[in-house]
Amino acid sequence: MVAADARPWGSRGGPGAGAAGDGNGQPAVKTGHSLAATLPSPAGPAFAPAPAPPQPGGSFPPPRSGAAPARPQRRRFHPSPGRWGGTGPPQPIRQRRGRAGPGLPLRARRSLGGRCRPHPAPMERRGAAAGGDVCMCQTVFPAHANHRGELGAGQLLKWMDATACLAAEKHAGVSCVTASMDDIQFEEAARVGQIITIKAKVNRAFKTSMEVGIKVTVQDVLTNVEKIVSVAYATYVAKPVGAGKIELEPVKLLSTEDHLEHALAIERRRIRLGYEQVFQKLMQESNKEAGFEEEEDAVSTDLTHVQSIELVQPPHANHHGNTFGGQIMAWMETVASISASRLCRSYPVLKSVNMFKFWGPSLVGDRLVFNAIVNNTFQNSVEVGVRVEAYNCEEWIKDRARHINSAFLIFKTVNDKGELLTFPRIKPTTKDGMRRYHGAIARRRIRLARKCMLSAKEDKPSDPWERSNQAYMSYSNIAALTHLAAKPGWEITSTLDDIKIWTHEEGDVLSLKVEMQVKIPSHLAFSLLSDFTFRQQWDKHFLTCEVLQAVNEDEKIYYVTSPPMTGHKPRDFVILVSQRQPCKPSEPYIVAVKSVTLTSMPPSPEYCRSEILCAGFQIYSDSNSSCTVCYFNQVTSGVMPYLAANLTGSSKSIEDTALECMKFLEQQVLQLKTDF
Repeated sequence: MVAADARPWGSRGGPGAGAAGDGNGQPAVKTGHSLAATLPSPAGPAFAPAPAPPQPGGSFPPPRSGAAPARPQRRRFHPSPGRWGGTGPPQPIRQRRGRAGPGLPLRARRSLGGRCRPHPAPMERRGAAAGGDVCMCQTVFPAHANHRGELGAGQLLKWMDATACLAAEKHAGVSCVTASMDDIQFEEAARVGQIITIKAKVNRAFKTSMEVGIKVTVQDVLTNVEKIVSVAYATYVAKPVGAGKIELEPVKLLSTEDHLEHALAIERRRIRLGYEQVFQKLMQESNKEAGFEEEEDAVSTDLTHVQSIELVQPPHANHHGNTFGGQIMAWMETVASISASRLCRSYPVLKSVNMFKFWGPSLVGDRLVFNAIVNNTFQNSVEVGVRVEAYNCEEWIKDRARHINSAFLIFKTVNDKGELLTFPRIKPTTKDGMRRYHGAIARRRIRLARKCMLSAKEDKPSDPWERSNQAYMSYSNIAALTHLAAKPGWEITSTLDDIKIWTHEEGDVLSLKVEMQVKIPSHLAFSLLSDFTFRQQWDKHFLTCEVLQAVNEDEKIYYVTSPPMTGHKPRDFVILVSQRQPCKPSEPYIVAVKSVTLTSMPPSPEYCRSEILCAGFQIYSDSNSSCTVCYFNQVTSGVMPYLAANLTGSSKSIEDTALECMKFLEQQVLQLKTDF
């Protein structure tokens, strides 16, 4: 029995643990959302009856002195449904015989407009006025924590799902169900006694679905320090009562952040919808590119297999009897953690949960069988695949399992000093193990593409280029590229002939490295690559390039324009290019690039001014006639579309540009030989 299913997965069905598939590999959205009955419904007569009047009783003011005793009156009261929403002081009820019937107060009939309101009409537009911001605060108690005193991932997932669902329902005005949940990154651990704050907001509404952004922070009550725990994105579908459908109103954009998230939501949706196709394409590329190179100290994946069973009891389910999705995720995290610990012989820490879906529901009384196994390791992280199968009593006897979930969890581990430890390489022993090995590579590339989009939300203004800071700017330009190149943990994501593409993750920052083997002397490559006026001959992303300032022989400032991408304005850059020759033969030639601000070159309305944080070349000499050229780029919004497209396999623009660069350099060598 395998632990990780190769089928792409991208959604789950709410806290009630999902829906069955539709026969085409896609999940069918549940029509009943278990959360709707456990959380308050949106206010309004269409969702809840008018408040019932309290029982008769209470006292009346005594009669004035000397007056005849007042005859007791039988008067009934009910809460006033006035401007306080039904919670005002009691008011006497007047009844009218006939049409309303003896049990319906006149005031209640007026508040309902004289009759019960019907359900929303088919394709009724809803939501713009309601908004979609929800905030939940929770204290982490020992019952929520694991043996390390940290908030369990399953509990946090339940809170996140509940908050996001309420935000979706606030915008839609009707019940909503979970359609999918993107990758969830855990940046900080929350401990017992700390305060968890979960904020959810609808970023964009499509026709009947909407994307909800979720931000989780943790606050220490003693120091008042607040840190980000996780940022995630979920998709919810509006499900009104009855057969009618609604069309969601657009989200009201009130801030710059609203506009930014609204624009990025369509990009994230495009990746979700194309997940299966992208995954299969990357699997094919991985099988072609990567032959498996077995290392001597590699660990067999068979040693990491873990199987566990759980009986679903009433505390694990909602009032409909459906198992909570967060509870299943918590059980999955437990078996996955045990599997990872067998490889690293330490206490692994969950860093992310891949985009997941529930293939079918499980109920109270089901036996859930969890199988976990390590799929692949990546320097400082490991992917564990978990497969969940459910059995009822009859299925248990006949050994007929229902596959309800497959998830992929990424762990890291640290030593006593908090330093990341390196995982040993693994050795697949079966054909299915090799499939999971390559599947982990494909999922990592998709995960990096999403992270690429998240890490490049907004470019910060570059430093101004002034006489007082020119020396510092030049130094920081070279130092930034040197530090980026020296960082440990670069991982190969693509290999093509003499070109290798590497990526590096550090928190929210994603960086790119392109390595090329070129048949040209290193000093000549340095001379050609440091002059950016040649760049247009091999880089199609450079539309124009002109020198604004020749500061000295080692520093120049260029103005560069790039062609527009679909749906975007053309971009322009003002960049500082710093070049350095090596002091020793073993050191590289350096061409460092970063954006600067010039008062003489303000942004133009015709272009979108973009920034380069850190980029450039390092050129190593291999022989008198060959060298290794390494190009680096720390992801910003300017390079994000190209890198995201490459990681998901929908474009080869980076490889194509690298091939053109190699061709240009080698042609220059031939031209020099011809001239002489």
